[in-house]
Amino acid sequence: MTRLRLFLGCLGLVGAIVVSILWIDRPLARALAVFRLGHEVFTNSTVTQPVMLGLAYVGLALGLGFLATGRRLPRWVEAAMLAGIALLAGLWLTHEVLKPIFGRTLPSYYLRTGRHGFHWFQGSARGAFPSGHSVQASAMLAVLWVYYPRWRWLCVVAMALLAVALMLGQWHYLSDIMAGTGVGIAAASAAIGLWHAARRRWRFLGD
Repeated sequence: MTRLRLFLGCLGLVGAIVVSILWIDRPLARALAVFRLGHEVFTNSTVTQPVMLGLAYVGLALGLGFLATGRRLPRWVEAAMLAGIALLAGLWLTHEVLKPIFGRTLPSYYLRTGRHGFHWFQGSARGAFPSGHSVQASAMLAVLWVYYPRWRWLCVVAMALLAVALMLGQWHYLSDIMAGTGVGIAAASAAIGLWHAARRRWRFLGD
């Protein structure tokens, strides 16, 4: 049943992405372009600092520090470490593999020129698909979702706010964000699964 639900979930996400690419992305980008203040705010260099990436390194360092001393990882340290691993793995996959494959132009380029599309296997350094910001956020929030169920509402709110900011800033289309969220969740699931498998195999990692 779990595998069936996973398959149906992936199929639904792919379907939603395709629908968004074909019929939603460009009209929505044009509609949000009227909010010029939003574009100015969310492209400001202060706002676009790589905060999540810094947090990932902090979480990873905390986890490795506890492991190096042989101490049992507190729940929050374990969650922080796995969130960092998931974020870094998802980000590498996105920027080194997926973006160069898809090579999608940014909404800002489309709004300036009217040109839109995917430039397959051209190694686009500024590819929009999937959204790297969404990968980072969803990777961290997916770990939080698993480790702290009572804060799941916060995960949903945070992801929704990020999506709005990315679209107002003309960084990404809706489908880019959905794809990035999927990649981030997959990275978090893999990190958590591998960690629990390793912990069952090596007792020094704790209960």
